Amino acid sequence: MIIFEQEIQDGLEQKIKANASISYASAIHPTLPNEEKKIKNQLDKSIANVDDSDLYYVQSILVTSSWNKNDDIFDKAEVWVSRNTPEDKPTNLEHDEGTIIGHIVSNWPIDEDGNIINEDIDIENLPEKFHILTGSVIYKGFSNPELKDRSEKLISEIENGIKYVSMECYFKGFDYGLINQKTNDYKILARNAETSFLTKHLKAYGGLGEHEGYKIGRVLRGITFSGKGYVDKPANPDSIIFNGNKIFEKKNDAFIKAGVSIQSPEIMENNNMSLESVEKNVAEIKNKIEAMTDCEKAINEAKTVASDLQIQNNELAETLKTTQAELSEVKSAFEAAVLEKEEAAKKMSEDMKKKEEEMQKMKAEFDATNEILAAYKDKEAEMMKKEKKMKRMASLMEIGLDQNAASETSDRLESLNDEHFDSFAQILKATLASQEETNQSETEVKAEEKTESDILETAEVSPEADLSVGGEDDVEQNTRAALIDFMYSRLNKKNLNKGE
Repeated sequence: MIIFEQEIQDGLEQKIKANASISYASAIHPTLPNEEKKIKNQLDKSIANVDDSDLYYVQSILVTSSWNKNDDIFDKAEVWVSRNTPEDKPTNLEHDEGTIIGHIVSNWPIDEDGNIINEDIDIENLPEKFHILTGSVIYKGFSNPELKDRSEKLISEIENGIKYVSMECYFKGFDYGLINQKTNDYKILARNAETSFLTKHLKAYGGLGEHEGYKIGRVLRGITFSGKGYVDKPANPDSIIFNGNKIFEKKNDAFIKAGVSIQSPEIMENNNMSLESVEKNVAEIKNKIEAMTDCEKAINEAKTVASDLQIQNNELAETLKTTQAELSEVKSAFEAAVLEKEEAAKKMSEDMKKKEEEMQKMKAEFDATNEILAAYKDKEAEMMKKEKKMKRMASLMEIGLDQNAASETSDRLESLNDEHFDSFAQILKATLASQEETNQSETEVKAEEKTESDILETAEVSPEADLSVGGEDDVEQNTRAALIDFMYSRLNKKNLNKGE
């Protein structure tokens, strides 16, 4: 529901939000199984299963298109549009959602004489006051003893006439109904920002229900009937909408045969004035007529009343003029404030767009700088790689490798860090030096052994001879030789140790 600024200033925001539903109580009448089961076809739905032993049927008036004592106005068009919303809604005890006791099965719109209103009637042709009659069922077939006792107790209270049905409905908004307290003219005033100052005068929000010679009521809009509760008595006695059986004394025979006891709601007569008010006004008029013994005196009194009315009319006109001027000033101030906010919003949008463009430009410059920096880093890494390889090649060439072998070895050992590479180079250097010494010694030994070649050639070789030599020195010598062979084979270089 829309809450206007004036209503917020009047401190009504929470009251309006909290008071979006209302309830009224009405009398109940049971539908007995031994009574007539059909009424003009339209009521078949309500009493079709009246013989079911697990259901108890009741009927009551849900709502009347009227102005009630709480100054809530059920406009005939609004009631007509929402006439079918009660159907299939739950019924409970004392409005407690945890104690569902049955549900509503049917609705029928009826006029003040108890006649069913045709569904295809134009809203303009509806009577000013009509009722929504509902049929409901109460569940009886409980296996739980506690629930069964609860149901039987409720049915007994209904049959003894000490139970009420309390209707509840929700609404989406409201307008103002106004009755001129002097002419009894009735009109509806739309609720909006300019008229919302009237809300604080409504009874529903703590007001007196009157303002400057007008009686003010709340015309409910967008009504949805949400169900009924069986209550001991209504929370607000003024909200009881049934207090007798006056309207249907002559034309409710068909309903009585089917067990429907229609009781008249308390409604407003003569432009929504209560019957009590009408009777009071009639008595006052009668007393005045009886007191008018002098025609001239009556005329003078009438002139005085007319003069007073003219004065009041002039005062109202002046008040209206002042109010219109004040409203005009408020409207101008509001429009100026709106314009100012729109201009501020436009400037903020332009500033944000400018900042966004600057951010995009800075991002582009940042990306370009990162590309240049990445290129420099790649170049620096490449130069460091070349410098590292040249340094390692020089180290390998110092220990005896040629340029190609040094280059290939550096490439193959690129993944080693400097410490491991230096360790490898030292091992290789020592190994190569040791191999050179060994090769030189072997060459000298072979030269001496040639003089004994004839003896060696004629010697027989025993297949069981042990050809193993010496201890740990030989093992170390062989290991170094294997390492040298491995390096030479990897570098495509011949090993002089093989006598080639």
